[in-house]
Amino acid sequence: MLGTLTKTQIDNILHSQTICRIACCKGKKPYLVPISYYYDGTYIYGQSQEGMKIELMRKNPNVCLQTDIVNSMYNYQSVLVFGRFEELKSEE
Repeated sequence: MLGTLTKTQIDNILHSQTICRIACCKGKKPYLVPISYYYDGTYIYGQSQEGMKIELMRKNPNVCLQTDIVNSMYNYQSVLVFGRFEELKSEE
């Protein structure tokens, strides 16, 4: 699908998916990995064990998230979200 998604379409895609890819940087080298996530309509929450991506995001909180719905090789919708990593350490 070529074109620009509306805010409603973007929200629907973010709400309907549970897996995304998150990109962070190690110096000038990008690092991209899949994570599970939840979108509450405003914020995106991911969960991860300690590891390279957490270490990198603590050093540089600028991230990019990508998720998509693929119907076929020629028919898909993809959402990119640019944001900042914020670590939540308690359930509250």
